[in-house]
Amino acid sequence: MTEPAFACPKCETGLAIEPGTIDLNANCPSCQSFLVAHFYPAFFRPAKVEAPAAALVDQTEASCFYHPQKQAVRVCDGCGRLICSLCSIDMGAEHLCPSCLSSGKKKGKLATLESSRVRYDSIALSIAVLGFFMSIFSIIMAPMAIYISIRHWNSPRGLMGDGRARFVIAILVATGSLLFWCGIFGLGVFGSHPHRQHHA
Repeated sequence: MTEPAFACPKCETGLAIEPGTIDLNANCPSCQSFLVAHFYPAFFRPAKVEAPAAALVDQTEASCFYHPQKQAVRVCDGCGRLICSLCSIDMGAEHLCPSCLSSGKKKGKLATLESSRVRYDSIALSIAVLGFFMSIFSIIMAPMAIYISIRHWNSPRGLMGDGRARFVIAILVATGSLLFWCGIFGLGVFGSHPHRQHHA
């Protein structure tokens, strides 16, 4: 058994959780409250503690712009200020200070920093499904859904790296709607011209 890492929310008694446990359904050994919990794999990983910024011991050493008592370890790639390890934020090939990170986020200059994306796949699917249930409007909405799917086929999708399933479903639904209306119009055109009977 591992050391107690999960505390009862009622009496705060620590409970030992076996590594690899996914679901917990048990009574607290202290207060007998019934506990239900779900554990993700990250719960059992040891916490990563960053080394603290080194203190400035020699006045001849360069100090951090934001923490004068801390030793500078690098230069900010955005503004050129000397920063300590605490202030250095790794952005791929660049190291930025908190100020440059904040200003870059506000101005939209940081391509690697994304908090949201336009879900074109969901838009295309919604248009296709709505058009399917809105009868005559599908004549307009179905081609629109197909266009969005093809136009944004290679566009970044969800931040979780979703596949193109929504695009595929949108194209299938929209194509089905178009085929349905083609059939309706075809029956209307050919059904309105009955074969003429020739009399001798």
